[in-house]
Amino acid sequence: MLTEGNTHPARFIMSRDGVNHVVKLYVWNLSHGGKSRSQDEYRIQVTGIEAFEPEQNGRTLLLGWSEDFKVFAGFDVQRRLGTLGASPSIQITAKTLKTGLENGASLQDKTKDEFAAALQPERLGRYVQHLSAAHRGDLDPVLAPEGNPASDPLASEITRIGSEAEGFDLTSDRAADLRAEILAGVADLLAGFDLDGQRAPAQIGHNRPPGPVEDPEDVLTEVEAAARTIKEELETDEPDVRQVAESGSFLAWMGRMLFVMKKEVGHIVDKGKDIAREHAVKAIVGTAGTTAVVNTGEIIDMLRRVGVAILQWLQQISIF
Repeated sequence: MLTEGNTHPARFIMSRDGVNHVVKLYVWNLSHGGKSRSQDEYRIQVTGIEAFEPEQNGRTLLLGWSEDFKVFAGFDVQRRLGTLGASPSIQITAKTLKTGLENGASLQDKTKDEFAAALQPERLGRYVQHLSAAHRGDLDPVLAPEGNPASDPLASEITRIGSEAEGFDLTSDRAADLRAEILAGVADLLAGFDLDGQRAPAQIGHNRPPGPVEDPEDVLTEVEAAARTIKEELETDEPDVRQVAESGSFLAWMGRMLFVMKKEVGHIVDKGKDIAREHAVKAIVGTAGTTAVVNTGEIIDMLRRVGVAILQWLQQISIF
């Protein structure tokens, strides 16, 4: 339970899988609206501040904690800018809170394109990551299962910046240094996947990440295609930044998937059901002979390092 008299706002750095967010937090207890209000109404009573001040170049959370439902309520601070007045309240329904507890997260349409969210505590990090989408009424990234690109903070942040930026400024010295760092990482990655002509040339087809792994050679071809796309674009004077972001997001996500699958190799029990999956995983992590030519841990590290460098480059050059 939150204690009374908390100082607002709190400010901290959230770091996960190579992605850092500056987060400003406003949070109060959720309580029932009172005898004169609907049985379904819960609310936070905003006290101690005159106005919300959004974090510049960061995320601002406006939360309520329900001890009754053991979930957080998330409200859109952008809808509540300006002077607040005397002890204003912000509402959410018990039905939304209950559904959030049952499903992991839920939305309440408060009309006029405003959405409130109810979230299990373990979904809070994903909510911070996809704050704008949630308050536009899209909870899919918050609820995305492991194995979906939206479940990877690094891949999804690369995608977000690449798709939401209004333009890109490639002229700074720092941008040039980061571009060189990306190209060096991609060169290492391509060298690691060099099979001396044993596989057909990579074709660009990475715009849709693969589903369940069935043919590890197809996955390696997709990884190589994405890496070559990044290399070709960044070696030009006017790279297609959005295509670099798309390819970089795929590489970051594939690094995450290989890490997860590598851990799973030793935990596959039902051989009758999972023999195809086991074979694919073992092939990718290099235990089936010729598929992987360097240690898988190195490949995973290469993929993630390229992803982090691309994210830093996008953050440097993006105009919002």
